[in-house]
Amino acid sequence: MLTRFLFLILVAGGGAALALQVAWNARLRIATGSPVLTTMISIVVTLISLLLLWVSGISARGSVPSFNSIPKWAWLGGVCAAYYLIASLVALPRLGAAAVFSLVIAGQLITALILDSTGAFGVPHIGISPTRAIGIVLLLAGVALIQKG
Repeated sequence: MLTRFLFLILVAGGGAALALQVAWNARLRIATGSPVLTTMISIVVTLISLLLLWVSGISARGSVPSFNSIPKWAWLGGVCAAYYLIASLVALPRLGAAAVFSLVIAGQLITALILDSTGAFGVPHIGISPTRAIGIVLLLAGVALIQKG
């Protein structure tokens, strides 16, 4: 039970960190004048942070697989991160943080439900239940209400 609670706290903290990241990067974008340059700076800082964590030995070091040993799509996660960062940076000044993140969360949950229901990309198959469908409807209603705010 405690382990599950700790995971819930860690993931919620990750969500909070994403909101802070976009707010801080939006301020950095004002200084750089470019969402792409701001994203590159953010990614370099991320890389340095991860490198420090990696060399510390806190986490398993692992190894880089050969290019052909895994599906080609498995290499493209960074493209999604870059898209997310740039889209958020461009949208935040126009929509505000709450609107941007309501849309981010809606996009994440809808995509996650599709991945669960299809088992795509090796995700464990979990069907769409009536409860999950109601959750998405309520989520989209929340997104619409935040957009009107």
